Amino acid sequence: MSGVTKRIYEQDIIEICEMWDNQLKTIKKILPQYYSKKDIIALLKHFYPHEWNSVQFKCEYYTIKDKHLKRIKGRTRYNMKMPEKLIEQSKVFKRISLQKCKDDYSGNYDQVTVDQEYQQLWKDRKPKIERINAKIEKARLKTQQVTPDFLDQLIGLYERKNTSQKDRMYILLELKKYYNQKIINFFFKLNDTEINRQLREIAFYHLQSFNYQPKLRKQKYMQVCTQNKKKKEYLKKDYAFQRYEIPLDPDELEYRINNSPEQSIKNYDFFISHSSKDSKLVQRLILQLNSEGKNVYCDWISDSDYLKRNLVREATLKVIEKRLEQSKAILFVHSQNSTESVWCKYELNFFVKTSKPIYQIEITDIENENYDITPMTSKWYFDKDYKALALLN
Repeated sequence: MSGVTKRIYEQDIIEICEMWDNQLKTIKKILPQYYSKKDIIALLKHFYPHEWNSVQFKCEYYTIKDKHLKRIKGRTRYNMKMPEKLIEQSKVFKRISLQKCKDDYSGNYDQVTVDQEYQQLWKDRKPKIERINAKIEKARLKTQQVTPDFLDQLIGLYERKNTSQKDRMYILLELKKYYNQKIINFFFKLNDTEINRQLREIAFYHLQSFNYQPKLRKQKYMQVCTQNKKKKEYLKKDYAFQRYEIPLDPDELEYRINNSPEQSIKNYDFFISHSSKDSKLVQRLILQLNSEGKNVYCDWISDSDYLKRNLVREATLKVIEKRLEQSKAILFVHSQNSTESVWCKYELNFFVKTSKPIYQIEITDIENENYDITPMTSKWYFDKDYKALALLN
């Protein structure tokens, strides 16, 4: 391992140990009277859970890279230790693990003082942990926590040599709609290796939204892995600074659906037909379906960038129709709000023509955490003028 790659990895380890040094200074006063390594780690995980998880993930990330290197080059490069072992490199951990330090601590131990210190530290740490939890939850609500098959195809499209900057921007927009290990690993890879500054920054900020604590690499440190002088010159001086801003409107999405592979390969297990007034409960339903491995279409998650209420037009209907065609079934969330929704009637009327299954679930069942999905038999929604009504609405 040499050059930039070596420095980045070694700097990661240094920063992790420095982080632990600072954290251990805050918990060394609240250790049990006769503490062990297990007690130290348990307190770190309790008071600094997200920081510990970030090290755990970084270890998994470098392990994946090593497996790839082993397969390609027959040898590993990083061999990063698991957090439970890596922590032994922390200066403060080494010091408080000495027997003399343990003896001094147990000899001067005072339970009342320890309890007071514990409560004070938790008072300080709890709001910070909750703030990060809220940040992560907010980011997750914009995604589906499932891994559909077409994600591999999207990543493959991104990695093709002839894929343009414009197409890569669209592909990243689609990948950001899913939260899983595969996607996070891919964004870490982009954060480390993507030469184009705009694309690398998208990966960086996306990882930041989930509190993975990545580092944004400066352009001058990005490596161009090619011996071709002409190509190297192009990558460093042209491709690296290319930019494209996506027009976020229904017309643009309709065009991409009809003319680009990142849209045509998509498919869904369920199209969720619902009223936006029921969105909080629909979110519950989506999480449940994701836990069952179901990939669903919900406009304010799947196409939220394009389908905005103030931009409704003919193209909006075309997009909805395409998403209905890409879905194996439609799931109608039955409520007072949804039965009054022109859009729900539109979706159900259009879907009837596909001859695919139509299901429903009662909003009250979702409230009671009963996710009983049944076939819809009633045709209450039928309206031969459904499209005109939707446009008028």
